[in-house]
Formats: sequence, C-alpha cells, structure tokens
Amino acid sequence: MAVDVFISYAIDDKLTADAACASLESAGIRCWIAPRDVLPGMDYAEAIIEALEKCRGMLLIFSGNANRSNQVKREVERAVHHGIPIIPFRIEDVPPARALEYYISSPHWLDALTPPLDQHLKQLASTIQILLDRASSQSNQASTSRREERPPARISQPAAVPGGQTPSSGQFGTGGGSAAQTGSPAYPSTISGTVGGVPMPTKPKAPVAVIVVILVLVFLVVGLVGFGIVAAYVVSQGLKREHVAGQTPGPTPFSTTPKARSTATSSPTDLASALAAGQAHETQGDYQAAVNDYTTAIKFDANNPDSYSKRGSCYKSLGQYEPALNDYNTAIRLRSDNPDYYNDRGIVYWKEKQYDNAIADYNQALHLNGNVSRAYNNRGLAYYDKGNVQQALSDYDASMRSDPQYADPYYNRGLLHYYAKEYDPAISDFSAAIEREQRYANAYYMRALCYETLGNYKKAISDYSYAIDINDNLLDAYNNRGLCYDDLKDVDHAMADYNEAIQRNPSYMLAYYNRGIAFSEKGKTQEAINDFNEAIRLNPNYGRAFYNRAKAYQTLGQGDKATADFAEAKRLGVTGANQ
Repeated sequence: MAVDVFISYAIDDKLTADAACASLESAGIRCWIAPRDVLPGMDYAEAIIEALEKCRGMLLIFSGNANRSNQVKREVERAVHHGIPIIPFRIEDVPPARALEYYISSPHWLDALTPPLDQHLKQLASTIQILLDRASSQSNQASTSRREERPPARISQPAAVPGGQTPSSGQFGTGGGSAAQTGSPAYPSTISGTVGGVPMPTKPKAPVAVIVVILVLVFLVVGLVGFGIVAAYVVSQGLKREHVAGQTPGPTPFSTTPKARSTATSSPTDLASALAAGQAHETQGDYQAAVNDYTTAIKFDANNPDSYSKRGSCYKSLGQYEPALNDYNTAIRLRSDNPDYYNDRGIVYWKEKQYDNAIADYNQALHLNGNVSRAYNNRGLAYYDKGNVQQALSDYDASMRSDPQYADPYYNRGLLHYYAKEYDPAISDFSAAIEREQRYANAYYMRALCYETLGNYKKAISDYSYAIDINDNLLDAYNNRGLCYDDLKDVDHAMADYNEAIQRNPSYMLAYYNRGIAFSEKGKTQEAINDFNEAIRLNPNYGRAFYNRAKAYQTLGQGDKATADFAEAKRLGVTGANQ
C-alpha cells in the first residue's frame, strides 16, 4: 500500500500522534502509524523498515518524550538514511537532544505550542499537502521533459548560514553551519540488450577509411601538443607566477541575495492555509512568495506574532533588513516573552552593524533562557565586530559548554585563530566543527585555506573539493583550488577550476587574472593578455594585472605597450611579480 507520511512519535505522545493521523487522513493524506498498521504476526522492526521504504515523508511528533525515545531516534536515523524528508511538529518548547539534532538540524519546524491543537493540525495538513503536491508535480515534470541521454546537472542550494561568521536563528533547524546537500550526477545506462522486450538499436561499425583518418588526426594532435608543452616550458621560465588566493571570509562572503524562484502560487482562504503556504514556500527557498503568504496571514489575523516573525525571517533571508526589523518589532510587541524573536532580531541588528542593539537582544534571549548556546554564539560575533576579542572568545566557550555538539562556536573561534595566523589551532577548531556538522561547507573552505597557507596543497585540494561538493557556488573555493593545482604543476586542472568560476560568475575578477597567469605558463600569450584585459576592466586599480600584461606584451615584442603597463603598475604600487 502506498504511504504518504510515516508518523514517528514517543508512546507518551500517542494521543497527539493519533490526532495528527486523523487530521491528515481526513485531508486525503495516507499515513502509516504504529501499532495500527503493523500486520499481525509481522516482526515490528521489519514493519517499520518496510513502511519507511514506501513513504514519501516522515512526520515527527517532537517533544521531550521524543528526545528520550530510542525508538524515535532509530526511526529518524532510518528516514535520513533513505533520504526521506522529515517534518518536525513541535508540541513542547524544548531543544532537540543531540542524537536528534544531528539529523533534524536543517528542516523547518511547525510549532503547536499554543492551544487549540486543532488549528495547528489544520496548518500541518495544509503544509504537507502542498509539499506532496509540489513533489508530485516536479516528479511528473522530470519524467516527461527529460529527453536527452546525458547526466543531469547537479542540483544545489545556497548555504543556509551566512559565511565567514555564523549566526544562528532562534528557531530550531534554521541556524547552524549546515548546508544543503547536493545531488550526485546520474549517468544513463550503457548496458545493451532489450528494454521491455524491445531490442535496442546497435551502433553501425565505422568504415575502415574513417578509422584511418582518425588515427592520422590523433598522430597530428599528439605532435602539436608535445610541441606546445615544450614551448610553454620555455616561456614559463621567464614568468614568475603570482599566487593570489581569494579573500578570507568577511561578514557575508558566501551568502548572496536569493535568485527569484518559480513555484506554484497559492490562494490561502484562512490563517492556517496562509501560514502553511508560507511555510511550504519558505522550505523551498522561495522567500518572496513566502512573504506574500505571510502578508495574507497577517490580513486574516493582525495580532498573530508568528506571522510577523516568519515574514521577518524571509525578509532577512532576502537581505531586506528594514522590513525585517519592523516585523520583529511587531512580533515582540505582541509577545514579549519569546526568546527566538529577540535572537532573530539580534541577527538583523548584527548584519546592520548595530552591535549594541544586537548584544542587548541576545542578552534578553539569554535572560528568557531561549536556546542559550546559540545566543552566546551570536553575542560573541557582535562582541568580536565591536573589537572585544576576549569577550567574543568567552561567549564562544560558553556556547560550547551549553551545547558541546554545536558546531558554529568552534568555526567562529577557528576564524579568530586564522586571523591571528595561528593556523594549527585554527585547523583544530575547523575540524571540530566538521566533526559536529559533516556538511559544513565554510569549515571545509577555511580549513583548506589554512592548509594552503601552510603549503599542504593536497590536503587543501581535498577540503576545497568537499566544500564545493556541499555548495557548488563557492567561487573562492574554485579559484583557490586552481591555485593549489597550479602549485602542484597541474595547470590543466587549475585552468578547469578558473573556467568554472568564470562560468558561474563572469564578473569574478580573480579567476580571469589567475587564468591569465596559467595561459602565460602554457605559452598562450595572447589568451593571457585577453584575460588580463578583462581583469583590468573589472578592477582598473589592480596593479598586478597591469604588471603581468606588460610582461606578456614584452613576450610579443610590443615594447611601447609593455612600457605603458609597467608605468601604470608602478603607479599602483606594483614593481615586481610578487609584490
């Protein structure tokens, strides 16, 4: 039997689980719930695994009881193993135990903390129905539109945390150093035979004449490549390559304004459906559509603080900080005892460089005893940006003591070590962050930067590759991995990384500059000049590009142009290749 949702719950929460099951099934969503759906005589564990393999999602009834339930932990672990999305439904205001937080730190939560429960169950049913409908729509579209026999492009989402320094949202699962997972390329089958009993066509054999022509062409190409390698070596002896790495993470090195997404529009008819539609859009990363839904929710009930808080979070994700602050202010005015609202507003103040206001909000979140590990971590960021490094370190340590499995304070302390050029302690902290959050792209990136600085290029390449696998939009990771390949004399792989960075962002100046150096090393002087031209166009004050373009002009015997570029480089403070 097909199953839409597997319901996981602790035995003490059975009444709530049964109510959720009844609400979902009344909305046409087929549920599997124990012990109702365990067949007589069937092994209980076997029934659980079989149901998980058939379901499309898991509803987790989350509470302190769930935290203590070993059965719930096993079911959640199996759901993650099978790639089943988990929807936590929080009925008690408690943080997840470490064993659960490891698996459910990234999904969005639905809260059912305030009565009546029926209202929250309606929102839950609407949210799950929207997500199931969209998943079916995407699946159908993929099955009908994929025509070419080629591997699909890798799917990726932006990192869920601001790069460089890592604040954490007050709502469980929206903060931390995690990043969305990326899919692996799937390649078409090459097995010959039949499909559905129909013989597959076979390739015709190539004529002998075609084979002879191909062999001749291969011989010529190999000869030309050999000549090119020799020429490139001769030219490269006269060129001392500059080694320019991307900038270390600043306040927001990797977080960009989300691109507009195309998702199905919604027409909510009441508060619950508006909140459900907003939650669904927000889960998909369509923050503007979620803003519209939460605005509709506010029209239905202008005194619901969660509507303002959720809309504020979407504005924050869009980088629209003024309306985000207005919404958090309203949410706090309507409910002043919610620590999450203060924590989230503190993040906006921090992004706006209003550090005293941010610290005041984090203090209030701590006073209300709301997720203290994240409040300490976030306050540490604000203290650091105010120049109070010791207080920042103290707060990171307090965050670690509050929750030793929380990755972000280790990452942020690692940044402090990196800035102080204490690379071994930095590597230790970044490694600790990765142990606690295995898909922490920024931690891999920064550890790679430490290894690169220490000259351990193979380890740096490995970590840059991990960072790219997690978030394939980290342009600095491509650029810096290319530099490491270049240091290992693997110019072709270096060029591939510079090309990828440029393809993803045609305005990424460093990739043009470093590719120009690589072209020079390969003896392709005109191509190098073209890249230096583009680097100069993107940054007219980049003296290194002028200096190396001058050397390229010298190679071509264009002395006047070389003299002019050397003079401009000197004016910009560059008189040598590595200055």
